Amino acid sequence: LIMRAMAAAAAALRSGLRSGKGCLKYAGFQKRLPMAGSAIFSIHGFQARGLSFTYPTPRKLDELVKVPLLLMEDADKISEIWDNYHKDRPGVFAGVLKGKRKFEVLMQRGKKCPRFMYPIKSLGDDKGGFFVLVSEFQGKHCLFTSYEDLVDKKDQAQPHLVVTFYDELISEKDIVLVRTDICNPALSDEATRKVNRALLTSYLTSQGYEMVDKFNHEPREFPVEEYLQNQDNHL
Repeated sequence: LIMRAMAAAAAALRSGLRSGKGCLKYAGFQKRLPMAGSAIFSIHGFQARGLSFTYPTPRKLDELVKVPLLLMEDADKISEIWDNYHKDRPGVFAGVLKGKRKFEVLMQRGKKCPRFMYPIKSLGDDKGGFFVLVSEFQGKHCLFTSYEDLVDKKDQAQPHLVVTFYDELISEKDIVLVRTDICNPALSDEATRKVNRALLTSYLTSQGYEMVDKFNHEPREFPVEEYLQNQDNHL
């Protein structure tokens, strides 16, 4: 039911767009987002107002693992330990981002362009159906909610996914440990992995970031209908 509701929300998104050169109009999707500088999510520790969401994972790495022991290992062994620590935990995925410069670029771009959209294929739908996740960077965290929740609940929208970047090891090991928590069990493991990859592709490649930048700073020029209808963009 949740998945069908999300697919319906995506259909509403498409039907709400104005025609004319395939461009995004303020009367459609973008107008329903909070204004620039205003966060989508009201989260304890991020926004002073609202305590509607409890963060699913500790914000500091030393609350999860013994950092001094990790520092005794090389980067490859740390990656293996991090993966093993999470592999049997339901609804949680581990990853590693290698390279200090890459992480710095991700954080800079996430701050400049905090939001983007990701069409996700609907499970069991062989007719090209999909729903839409909207992401927002807040510091070292990236949160995803559905378009439906964003429209209905605005800044009280609940995250469906939370991606956390732990950079405590970056100076000595040149890696960032990444953890993704699924907050909505309707999201499949496969879709979650694809969203993780798409997030990094969107912000760390020239072609991907061009779209992200336009979505945030030139919304009238963002070809939302073309983007959503392109099967290559469906995760």
